[in-house]
Amino acid sequence: MKIRTIKSEGIAALSYFVSSGREAMVVDPRRDASIYKHFADEEGVEITHIFETHRNEDYVIGSLELKAMVPEARIGHSNQTNFRYGDNSLADGETFTIGKMSITCLQTPGHTDDSICYVVADRTVGPDPIVAFTGDTLFVNEVGRTDLVDLKKHEEMSRKLYNSLNQILLPLGDGVIIHPGHGAGSVCGKDIGDREFSTIGFEKANNAWLGMSEDVFVASKVRQRLTRALYFKHCEHLNTIGPPIIADLPEPQELDIESFSKMLEDDGHRALDIRPAAEFLKRHIPRSISIKLKIMGWLAGWALRPEQTFSIILSIDGDDLVLAKAMLHRIGYDNILGFLRNGVNQWSASGRETDSIEVLSLDEFGAKQTRREVVVIDVREPHEYDKERIEDSVSSPMTGFEEKAKDFMAAGPTVILCPVGNRSTTAASILKHKGVDDIAVSLDGLKAWKAFDYPLEID
Repeated sequence: MKIRTIKSEGIAALSYFVSSGREAMVVDPRRDASIYKHFADEEGVEITHIFETHRNEDYVIGSLELKAMVPEARIGHSNQTNFRYGDNSLADGETFTIGKMSITCLQTPGHTDDSICYVVADRTVGPDPIVAFTGDTLFVNEVGRTDLVDLKKHEEMSRKLYNSLNQILLPLGDGVIIHPGHGAGSVCGKDIGDREFSTIGFEKANNAWLGMSEDVFVASKVRQRLTRALYFKHCEHLNTIGPPIIADLPEPQELDIESFSKMLEDDGHRALDIRPAAEFLKRHIPRSISIKLKIMGWLAGWALRPEQTFSIILSIDGDDLVLAKAMLHRIGYDNILGFLRNGVNQWSASGRETDSIEVLSLDEFGAKQTRREVVVIDVREPHEYDKERIEDSVSSPMTGFEEKAKDFMAAGPTVILCPVGNRSTTAASILKHKGVDDIAVSLDGLKAWKAFDYPLEID
């Protein structure tokens, strides 16, 4: 058995290419799916099965993309959701043979009702499980969320997850290796560990959730306040009906300055500047939105809306276009109309003016806040803000910031704050897009504020 882990930048999603003998399976493929076909060709194996662990909320699944490349592969997912695509509606206990592996499907409801873990045994050794692909049921140092199906069912789903963990997964054995659906940085868990694999025994000994009684587990889950981004429902919808094939979508066109300028005038269009925050703040095209490439997946999902159209502003190095498109496609933001190569420089060369946003040093920010000369808008998520915050700051999470931006039109001098300046730069660019000018960003962010012992309110 050979397992390859594929981590998708921007959303911290983990997918797996698992081969044995002359056959292979893929678990939770991402939408830019050619990497799995590449692995199959490299190893000289045939992908026979594509397994989904659940209907994902935070990214669009790539099963149909991969099947378009490997038509003989069969897509399998739970029979607890009425998927409108796929080949196998999987029941609890159903088994498959792939190469020298035996795969057993274990339904583990809790994160969702259709959550499935895939437990793998090596038939050349015996029937005992060796590996479990646990999706969003069990992570390294964490367990799945239980608030996304329906907040009214938060307690019910928490109890289901507790039972799935303690009655189904943990009894598999301490030596079973787990490969979860997400790694550190994912919005699907609060404290997911940096390692991308673990064992059941290690998690039993070190994962705080697995040492709780049922009532404590449920109460702790219900108290959690995690990010609930608006784009989650968009991904759920596409993952139920089956997303369009990327090759069937219109190819983004290279834009000239005139056509790009006309796009900027459309209120439903967002021109995305993917450079680092500091570069954007210093100089950018008016009405463009800062979305740093490295974190573009989740940040675009939080700050933008799927019904909008998009163009991508490239730096001198145009190679970033492929990754930027992939980041948007991974969250189902498919209305990518075009791209502007060497964007800011080309804009300036045409004689058009650029814009900028003030950057405050930590000392400048601290002095202005102490004298209450500025309104501090904290764009972190509620669970972050509730834990610790600057006195008199206003909470306006990034996940709903555009809808609330008009509330700050007459706020006066404003400083946008987040941990290290990326979210705050995006929020500031949204305010600029709305016509707000008296704004500044602290690129040092709350992380530096804490490090230099500026005062905080702490719960």
